[in-house]
Amino acid sequence: MKLMKLFVAALAFTVVAQAARPMIKPAGYQVDVVNIPKEITLGVGGMAFLDRVNMLICTREGEVWKFNTATGSWSKFADGLHESLGLWIDQKKGEVFVMQRPELTKLVDTDKDGQADLYQTVNAGWGLTDNYHEYSFGPVRDSKGNFYGTLNTSLSWPGWAGSDKWDKARVHDSKMGRAAKYRGWSFQITPQGKFVPYSLGMRSPAGIGINGKDEIFYTDNQGDWNETSTLHHVVKGRFHGHPSSYFDHPKYIGKDLNKISIEDYSKLRARPAVFIPHGELANSPGEPVFDTTHGKFGPFAGQIILGDQTRSNLMRIHLERVGGEYQGMVVNFISPLQTGCIRGVFGDDGTFWVGQTGRGWGSVGGKQFGLERVRWDRTVHPMAIHHISLTKTGFDVHFTLPLDPGEGAKADNYDILEYEYQYRPQYGSPKSKQKKMKPTSVTLSKDRKVAHLTVPLNAEKIYQFNLNGNLKSYAGAGIANRVAWYTANRLHK
Repeated sequence: MKLMKLFVAALAFTVVAQAARPMIKPAGYQVDVVNIPKEITLGVGGMAFLDRVNMLICTREGEVWKFNTATGSWSKFADGLHESLGLWIDQKKGEVFVMQRPELTKLVDTDKDGQADLYQTVNAGWGLTDNYHEYSFGPVRDSKGNFYGTLNTSLSWPGWAGSDKWDKARVHDSKMGRAAKYRGWSFQITPQGKFVPYSLGMRSPAGIGINGKDEIFYTDNQGDWNETSTLHHVVKGRFHGHPSSYFDHPKYIGKDLNKISIEDYSKLRARPAVFIPHGELANSPGEPVFDTTHGKFGPFAGQIILGDQTRSNLMRIHLERVGGEYQGMVVNFISPLQTGCIRGVFGDDGTFWVGQTGRGWGSVGGKQFGLERVRWDRTVHPMAIHHISLTKTGFDVHFTLPLDPGEGAKADNYDILEYEYQYRPQYGSPKSKQKKMKPTSVTLSKDRKVAHLTVPLNAEKIYQFNLNGNLKSYAGAGIANRVAWYTANRLHK
């Protein structure tokens, strides 16, 4: 039997001082810092609840820790893993699955002593080299029992990688490539354990999430062939934009991918559901987590809560279908937290747990790792942009509380910037074809929670909304986050 360490935190939580951070958060929300024993290095890679109280947390350091959220006690569940970056737990069966760099593994505690002693390979169907950038993310699981995960591309340009041994599959002199099989792909693992390549064209797909309809989404980081940080809808066979993964596509094996033009790759690509502005809102987004609390976490049920590793913030994303495909709004939510936010999970009580790491690229918060809890007091209703939806004549801006009628209908209170990004093999893209505008008219709904904006529209544009400080609730409450972005890939017919 392995020696099991047990730590009990004398004080499980430290309440964040209001005068310090976070500087931006809606009214009614509280952030608590979890005390982590000094013996534990908790670079969080994945989080999931075993039951209502006990959470498992896997780490970049290759350990899995059990944290009792009621008592603050910690115990080690597993170790010796290779950079574990995701957890999934079947609570009914008590089964634990962890994503390691080379494989998906089932962790079994055969002797019921509180530690896993059997590590079973579920699948290892993808390639791996010693290139540091070949991360493996996931898993999520659908209602039919299929697992899904995502695979990073390889850092291939010798000028960055420091060696030419990984200099493979770079297309149009891009920086990332494919030094091992299925890098840049999402994959499915069936209940029978079969590996199925699923979609391709990912660059650095650091977070994967699934909603109640078995719809899968992932986030990607800005870089070559990725104009800015993005959220994508995963559909089998879909090309997300990074061409190096075509080296493993059956129809393209052996072909010279450099002979395919950038314009043709653009036609093959499915545009991201949401563009997330680099530097303004996110640099390295993590795991998209759907709010399934039915209002326990506040007025944003059904939306995505998304953290960022670099900026140490939480964002909200609201999706809608237009022309049969997803697109929508992203807005800042709470920032900054104590360090980079890459993982999240909701507890049964509606609180949101944020798993953090600052290792590697650094983060605004500055700590090396951490764990925080975000909760709504269920009493104070914040004044915020709830979501923005596209109409045939412009946009509807939905608020959580009624607007002041005098200012709410003034067009001067709504500044809008229309722009686009350039899809290209170079690293990222500046905003281009920028156009400032104001709505030609504004009317309010009867309950004054919706501002109907008439705006000239164009497809394949991003619209940035900057709301004037004069806009407030009927009771005088200011708006928590006044800047939001809507991705308009398609328009209503």
